[in-house]
Amino acid sequence: MNIALAATWLLAFADWFAVARQNKTLEYIFKPATLLGVIALAFVLTQMPHDEWQARWFILGFVFSLLGDIFLMLPNTRGFIFGLGAFLLAHVCYIVGLNPTLPPFNAFVVLLPCALVVGFIEWRVISSLRASNHSSLIVPVIGYGVAMLLMVFSAWATLFRVEWNETRRAFVILGATLFLISDGMLAWNRFVKPFGAAKLGIIITYHLGQIALALSISEIG
Repeated sequence: MNIALAATWLLAFADWFAVARQNKTLEYIFKPATLLGVIALAFVLTQMPHDEWQARWFILGFVFSLLGDIFLMLPNTRGFIFGLGAFLLAHVCYIVGLNPTLPPFNAFVVLLPCALVVGFIEWRVISSLRASNHSSLIVPVIGYGVAMLLMVFSAWATLFRVEWNETRRAFVILGATLFLISDGMLAWNRFVKPFGAAKLGIIITYHLGQIALALSISEIG
């Protein structure tokens, strides 16, 4: 596992460097390569004590994330829509992987704060889409927001699942939260108001989130 994790970190660092230097050629190489590293790490973790249900669905989610990365690198609106669709499917896989059974009833206490955060981002993005005559993107964005909300809620709901140890909970909650931060920054920068170093912040939180989600597969605490 250590070798796979180290290789994934190196690929991620290389992509962060490419984004910081605005080197598109390196970015096109190392962005998908990093997700291939995450997939390889997840497969290595399946050779150790792990959650088989979660691993199966998370690996499929990482594959959809890889496709999303590739689509989002395309410089057109169609690439964005396909990328959004691929990441929506990734979130569906994460949701299924985190819910072999329905969440415990007391877990729904974390649903409201998750909904408030995601809802605020969605509201600002949708308002900006209406103002900029991009209304055709509203329905896909709403659908994606719902999937993101359920994914983040499912991760935080592991606080109430007795079968999860503290290490796995920490990794999956960290991963889901970083993924939300990354997507929030991407949406804000693209549709609400561009801000400095957005691309670097987006890619760092995204990769950290995916790596943390992969590590949550392991049952070694």
